[in-house]
Amino acid sequence: MRSLPSAVVLAGLLVGGGGAAQGQPRASGDDGVAVRSLYVPMRDGVRIAVDVALPAGLSPLRKLPALLKISRFGRAPRDGSVADEDRFWVEHGFARVLIDERGTGASFGTSRYGTATIPDLADLVGWIVAQPWSDGKVGAIGVSVEGTAAELLAATGRPEVAAVAPWFSDYDYYTDLVRPGGVYNEWLLTHLAAFTARMDGGEAAKPVDGDHDGALLQAALSEHRGNVDIAVATRRGVFADDQLPGVRRTLRELSTPGVARELRRARVPMLILVSWFDAGTVQGALARFRTFANPQDVYIGAWSHGGGFDADPFDAAGTPVEPTKERQRLMALDFFSRLLKGSTWPRRIHYYTVGEGAWHESPSWPPAGLRPETLHLGADGSLAARARGGARPVPLTVTSTGEANRWHTQLGGHAVRYAEVLDRMAELPAYTTAPLASGLEITGQPILRLRLSCGARDPAVFAYLLAVDPRGRAFYLTEGQLRLVDRKLAPSEPTLHTYRRQDAAPVLEGRTFAADVTLLPISAWLPPGFRLRLALAAGDASTFERAEEYQAAIDAASTLVLPARRRPASRATPWPGPGGGNLR
Repeated sequence: MRSLPSAVVLAGLLVGGGGAAQGQPRASGDDGVAVRSLYVPMRDGVRIAVDVALPAGLSPLRKLPALLKISRFGRAPRDGSVADEDRFWVEHGFARVLIDERGTGASFGTSRYGTATIPDLADLVGWIVAQPWSDGKVGAIGVSVEGTAAELLAATGRPEVAAVAPWFSDYDYYTDLVRPGGVYNEWLLTHLAAFTARMDGGEAAKPVDGDHDGALLQAALSEHRGNVDIAVATRRGVFADDQLPGVRRTLRELSTPGVARELRRARVPMLILVSWFDAGTVQGALARFRTFANPQDVYIGAWSHGGGFDADPFDAAGTPVEPTKERQRLMALDFFSRLLKGSTWPRRIHYYTVGEGAWHESPSWPPAGLRPETLHLGADGSLAARARGGARPVPLTVTSTGEANRWHTQLGGHAVRYAEVLDRMAELPAYTTAPLASGLEITGQPILRLRLSCGARDPAVFAYLLAVDPRGRAFYLTEGQLRLVDRKLAPSEPTLHTYRRQDAAPVLEGRTFAADVTLLPISAWLPPGFRLRLALAAGDASTFERAEEYQAAIDAASTLVLPARRRPASRATPWPGPGGGNLR
């Protein structure tokens, strides 16, 4: 697998240099790009910092579509230079519009999150299409939080929004990032809050043209002091229906599902990139695909957050990533060039299968041909088609998945590697299959259906699905977690639970109960001779809130249900986008 867009990942936002050059729109060096930096007032009078990058010497008769970057952590380099990504779009016939969200960068006001930003986005579209250079078409592309903002642009109701590309973005803040399985992602939110405070304090702030003494910038930064501490707010939002203090909305209301009606009505085409190994973003991407009927071209690969590193667990460390930056730019250029000119776009999912190095394509999800394969958790530690024995006493302890896990990559896009921690995780209680007699594909969301009893008051279960080769080497495939008070079933939910406060059910000591744990989606192929292993823990100290260790009794009626099919390996197929090969 090879590299994806170099659009902003959090660690790349700390840019050095002084303020922007002042005065009239200028060409940056000899690159032929003219940039104007200014404030645009919103409906309530708050001023938003915006850069407009156009081809130098643009004829008044020539009109361009606008491609937006909507940033939470700095719209452009502080030294006034033009980023390669922005130059690329201008050179290919787009007006590049770079925006500091309210309460961030050089913009005034206090910050808003998620769907609360939509009124500003609508006002900005109105301003853009009124400019003399605009052809009346608007799109947006972004990675991570900028990807979420790009998607929310489609919910503004503005008919000029023709296409968006949310890459590696969060669909449901609660289940995919902040509290997967109801368990608080303490590492991520603590570090994100500290990073955000630095950015809001001015590290990501580029002044607008004419702010010679920096007075406007300092006035804007003073208003940022009223921004919400996101770690404090999310820590208090324990359940999905809890309003966050200072925000006055729930995480669900701030997320894409909070504007489902608007998105259904808009039907804006989307180009989506996401990874099997990037927090829970793939879970959100598949939920989006099933929920909305708009054209969605989805690529699910094995990458780090932002696509800078290969994350296929079967590849050697340092394997080059696929596609290259040039290939991804060609794909995005093709998408926006067509959609902003009124063309149609297909609805499909391309997905990469680890273990065989092959890309596949499906017009629907789940793909055709998969069937549930049920494996029982035996009292002897087996994972087999038939139940063996009764209840098994299992000590559930707190493990650590290290500093290079799927959750930590969200801050900075670092490599995702579990190889260094799997020896430590081998000490966890586990259930293991016999060697596979034939090749096995798993594609979709495994479900662990537990029947257990325990003595802890507020326990959680962490489940890790591993592949084990004939030599005993383990490979991480996926994981899932569940705070057991959140076990009430809601089959219509992507993770089978509501996480509502009213649905919380206490765990009674010694009482056997059922709890279904959804593991994050994965596509993997295992050859004959490999085994599957399910390892269990009470928590993950590297990432999640402090957990209670406890003794459990897991009944042999417990099962692991895999979306699977038995088949030989497919021929390895390369990246299916521009410059790649054909799909099988």
